[in-house]
Amino acid sequence: MAGRPSGSGTSLARYSLAGGLTRSLGFSADGQVLYLPSGIEFVTGNSSGVELVSNSGSLVRKLPVRGTSANSCNPVRWWNSGTVLVSCPEPSSPSARLWLVPVSGARPTALTPLRRVSSGDLGDLDAWSLPSGLYLQSAGPCGVLQIFKQARGGSITLVKVPHTVGDNHVLTTLGSRMLIQAPTSCTGSVSLLWFDPATHAEQWLVRAPASATGAAIAVPFYSRENGNL
Repeated sequence: MAGRPSGSGTSLARYSLAGGLTRSLGFSADGQVLYLPSGIEFVTGNSSGVELVSNSGSLVRKLPVRGTSANSCNPVRWWNSGTVLVSCPEPSSPSARLWLVPVSGARPTALTPLRRVSSGDLGDLDAWSLPSGLYLQSAGPCGVLQIFKQARGGSITLVKVPHTVGDNHVLTTLGSRMLIQAPTSCTGSVSLLWFDPATHAEQWLVRAPASATGAAIAVPFYSRENGNL
């Protein structure tokens, strides 16, 4: 699967491993796609939310997300076998919120509320349900990534990861822990650790010295909990 700019969106196409074009799949609002485990259909953005599309390029089902900005929704990952986690900004705010969108066509439900900028959460990008609660990957000031814990009523609390400078990228989760890629010094040295947000227990996999770039790129083995950031 590949895409190229086309007007205000992206033209999607399938290519062989040798680089040959096998089929044009049409237009996508944002170019991001999320495949079903079967590999025969995928979810991508459209003017009213997201849609389910076959590998032939034919529309299977529109999956509208109410009240969102046109051509703005991004499929993030599978929340469960029948539901996609989708991030969408709303017309009244530049900040994104998260929705759970069933591919059956059932009505989506909001996972996170629309927030004020004063909350410190500048947009919700991903989320994980751990035994200790619901945790969000959110945009922060100056391009950093932050982790918040969301209470049942929608209020949030910043999760501070010890020995990092506050720019915390959650790569995946396993059990009660998060795999976090984060700068650990002001020079931009990046480390990799498992972190339990409930107990604050740490297991460092790569603890880079301040003079080294460290774990600049880390790709966990595929799981449903992997994000697309």
